[in-house]
Amino acid sequence: MNLEIYTPAILIVLGVVSGLAVIVALIQTCAWFSRAGKEIIDLPTLGKLLLHILGTVSTVIFLVIAGVSVWWLILFKIQYNGIFESNTSTPQSTFKMLLIVSFILKTGDILHIIIRQSTIDIFFIDWEKSKSGTANTVSAWRTCFVANEFNGIQTFRRIHVAFHLLFTLFFLKVINLENIASIDSRFANASLPISPNYTKEYESIFRSGTGFLVLSGTVLIQYFFYVLIYQRLVEDKIINFVDLCSVSNISIFILDQNRHGYYIHGRSAHGIADVNIKDMIMNLERESRLMSIGRGLEANSPEQLFIMKINRTFRSQYDLLFQKYGDYVRQRRARGDKEHFADILLQSYQNLNKFLCAFIGHALPTHQYVIRNRYFLEKVFNFEFPVALGPDLTDTIDNFFFVDDENVFTKILFYGQEKSLIIWNMITFLCVDFVFSNYILATIITFIFDAIAVGLRNSLGRRNLSTKALVPRELLI
Repeated sequence: MNLEIYTPAILIVLGVVSGLAVIVALIQTCAWFSRAGKEIIDLPTLGKLLLHILGTVSTVIFLVIAGVSVWWLILFKIQYNGIFESNTSTPQSTFKMLLIVSFILKTGDILHIIIRQSTIDIFFIDWEKSKSGTANTVSAWRTCFVANEFNGIQTFRRIHVAFHLLFTLFFLKVINLENIASIDSRFANASLPISPNYTKEYESIFRSGTGFLVLSGTVLIQYFFYVLIYQRLVEDKIINFVDLCSVSNISIFILDQNRHGYYIHGRSAHGIADVNIKDMIMNLERESRLMSIGRGLEANSPEQLFIMKINRTFRSQYDLLFQKYGDYVRQRRARGDKEHFADILLQSYQNLNKFLCAFIGHALPTHQYVIRNRYFLEKVFNFEFPVALGPDLTDTIDNFFFVDDENVFTKILFYGQEKSLIIWNMITFLCVDFVFSNYILATIITFIFDAIAVGLRNSLGRRNLSTKALVPRELLI
């Protein structure tokens, strides 16, 4: 059987789906273009398009080669013989090249995700009122505590990578599913030697197909376990974090683009959170009995999560309030005079906090916003369309809060990029195994690469949190 005739067909399929991937990248770039407040197509826009293409094309290349490897494993294993082996050199070279290209492109996409998540603007809004009437007497411990909790979930994922890899290795090496990839055409007896000197030999594409099936199976098992059991019966870290914001009387204002971001409403239903343990317990009891106002941003609404679209004027005012602190830090003067640095930090925090509290509370006539649900197509394309509000509001309001009932805000965390990360983990595993034919080595290298990505994200995220949220780095664990 001449398997080289399938190579052009595979490349044609790859070309078609890559074209679709480019279209998806164009849609993503259009959304970014609007959210960044761009008016002309410039060099950063073209660069962003290229980065989006890296992500989508790397994914479709991986899916195509994974599908091909499984197809070969199912249809051609029983036909494997010496003639078959001699006809696989060209397909194997093509397969190897595509796998390496996919790994390189996806690694670039992961770096893009890390950099994008580590450069967001974020601020913790403190709704607590001073008991003495002086803003300087409001405790900062609640803000620091919430900031540390946010820092802790930045790299949290549903899929535990170490467990996933060990689970995969268990099936491949302990249960010996690796034998399915041997050149012995007998599936059931692949583990039985023909003679005492029999040595199992493996076909690289068969190994990739076997590895992909086991990796996918273990991912699905872990994902459904987390969603159906752990998240329901043990804890949901994202929901718990939102609850913590409400208990702490802290809201979170996030801008991931120049004119786009997310808002987590954490204003306490009781108006105050700095209370003793008895009052805290009784406050929670009143909430459980529906004896207090809801936690939602709007009256009689439970919605606490929102996607924001802001105008240029608001963004300029936000940047202006942050500018004094930013200029001081960039000039590296903080090392010489800690007291002066602390004064500027406190003043900048209070000014931003006052401005954002007034904005959220509709106390700024020049900065009003409208709350609405996203339409179906907006959810599908993850892109908010411009919608006319009517002749009385069109010229006065262009700030929007869209109800985030799908937890879209988690895209600023590893939690919201689970698909890209797990695909990258799988590509790394299969690429290493294809080159070295060693599942154990593939497991080790995949774990190391993932640990590097997590470490980089933690380091950059912590530094960004300290700079943008005005929380001293010494107070971030």
